[in-house]
Amino acid sequence: MSTPAGAAPPHQMPLGQAAIITLGVIVVIAGFVALGAWLHVTPLYAGFLLLWAWSALHELSLKALPGALIGALTGASLSFMLQTGAAMGSPQLIILALLLMIVAVFLVVAGRAALFCNQSTMLFITVLNAPVIQAGENFRQVIVAIALGAVWFGFVAWVISRFVPAPAAAPA
Repeated sequence: MSTPAGAAPPHQMPLGQAAIITLGVIVVIAGFVALGAWLHVTPLYAGFLLLWAWSALHELSLKALPGALIGALTGASLSFMLQTGAAMGSPQLIILALLLMIVAVFLVVAGRAALFCNQSTMLFITVLNAPVIQAGENFRQVIVAIALGAVWFGFVAWVISRFVPAPAAAPA
C-alpha cells in the first residue's frame, strides 16, 4: 500500500499487542453501552462522538478532555436551539441559532475562545444538524450521553494512565 507523497507511512504495532488493545477497546465500548442501557440513555452515539473528537484530535489527553467536552456541549446546545426554533415555528430563534453557529465557525477559524469553539464544537454542529437527527432527536438525552461519555471514557483513560506509562517523546 503506498502513501501520498510526503506522508509518513502509518505506524504498525505487533499483531499481538494490537489484538490486546482491540480487546480492551471492545470491553470499554461494551461497558459504555451497558451503562447507557442501565441508565436508559439512548443516543449513545453522542458519547462516542465525544470519544472520537477527544481521541482523534487530542490522543486521549486528560488535559484536553474539558475543552473537548465543553466544545461538544456548545455544539449540542446550538443544535438544540436550532431544533427548538424549528419545532416552535420561531424564525427568530432559528436565525439566532444560525448566527451563533456562524460566530462559532468564525471563532474557530480565528483561533479565539477555543475552550468553547473548537473542533469538537464543529463536529457536534455538523452531526447534530443532519436533518434525520434534527427531525426527532431528544437533545436533553444527547447532552446526558455526552456527559456520560466524558465521565466513562475519562475515567477509563485516567485508570489506564495510572498503569501504562506515557510514550517517550521523540528526540528533537
